[in-house]
Amino acid sequence: MLTVKEFARLTTKEVPASLDRISIPPSAFDWLFEHGRGDDDTLPLVQIESPDTISVQNYVGVIETPCGTQIEILPKHTSDENDAGVARRLLITMITESMKITPRRAPNAEIAAFNLPMTEWLASAFLDEASELVRRGLRSGYTTFETREPFLRGKLDVARQISATGGLHRFSIRFNEFSLNRPENRILRSAVEHVARRTKSDQNWRRARELSILLGDVPVSNDIPSDLGSWEQSRQLADYIQIRPLCDLLLSNRLPFAVAGNHRGASMLFPMERLFERYVFSSLKSQVPAGVQVLWQSHDKYLCALDAEGWFRMKPDIVVIDGTRTWVFDAKWKRLTSSRKGYFGLDQSDFYQLFAYGQKYMAGAGDMFLIYPAVPNFPVFAEPFELTKDLRLHVLPFDLYTRDAPMWHSVICQPHCNE
Repeated sequence: MLTVKEFARLTTKEVPASLDRISIPPSAFDWLFEHGRGDDDTLPLVQIESPDTISVQNYVGVIETPCGTQIEILPKHTSDENDAGVARRLLITMITESMKITPRRAPNAEIAAFNLPMTEWLASAFLDEASELVRRGLRSGYTTFETREPFLRGKLDVARQISATGGLHRFSIRFNEFSLNRPENRILRSAVEHVARRTKSDQNWRRARELSILLGDVPVSNDIPSDLGSWEQSRQLADYIQIRPLCDLLLSNRLPFAVAGNHRGASMLFPMERLFERYVFSSLKSQVPAGVQVLWQSHDKYLCALDAEGWFRMKPDIVVIDGTRTWVFDAKWKRLTSSRKGYFGLDQSDFYQLFAYGQKYMAGAGDMFLIYPAVPNFPVFAEPFELTKDLRLHVLPFDLYTRDAPMWHSVICQPHCNE
């Protein structure tokens, strides 16, 4: 397992290993060079620096090349740029908070202390949930079978019986059977077998084999996308809520909000920008007063219309609604600087975008927020940016560890605090 951070350089030359530059085998380099440059539908995983050097882009997670080289990519923003444990702990915290996953036996502090790669943490977290689910008891369900038997059972399928040729001593029947063979359990068994095949941890392998024996009556899924799509969201399956996103991660190699892309293969790579957006959303949603709506990527507004048809759908990252008041939030995974000469690293296009959001979602009046990760030299803005007389834009630092940003409490929570 080779560990680097975002935008690190990978080279075939022999160089001292660090989080910003490592040597990789030529076979791994060739595969990444060929499959990591992206296309019209996906963002590039790597960028070419020179004939023998490529740099990874702003994806985080773990990627494994066909030759067996595993590369762990961690967030570049940490309190200590040379501490992989801190960066790994931050990444796992962002994933667990964004997906509401709570590991039982492998808390984040242990992960950082024992330098456990993220893939093994995921396997351990899944096995914890699966063991607890099996202990509480799996849910059975009715499965419909259509077959031909020498005896009558269930309901006779008259149309199939009449059209049958040969074997008329058998009945065409349809019946329901109450068993553990349901989509959710098939996905669970498939994920257990996946961990048993892929884990490099003796403890995880042993636990996966024990679970495989306990799930012996449940077949593996023959159509994972279909079974994931058939996963029921009912009160009967409340115990399955925690394990659903973990199964999705293991079997689909993606977060539910990750971008598509076949260059990830059997690895797990998450676009850091999207992960940061979801992390801010999850943090804000957990802190607002009861009754305040926090919407993820609301998309009911259009930039313009032609012949009563909306054109150019608008999708702000976060929209907060409290009665008649509305706020718009946009999160950007980018380091701002203290240099006013370069506009502190702020992009003009982001301001244009927020201005349009303010007109359509807030009727051109109120407070909007542009959120960036907090850094030591984050610029201090005494006042918000004035887009119009009535429309203000606050640029705020977001602390990745406390999951908080100044100002949003005083602006959003003030009416509730006065009550």
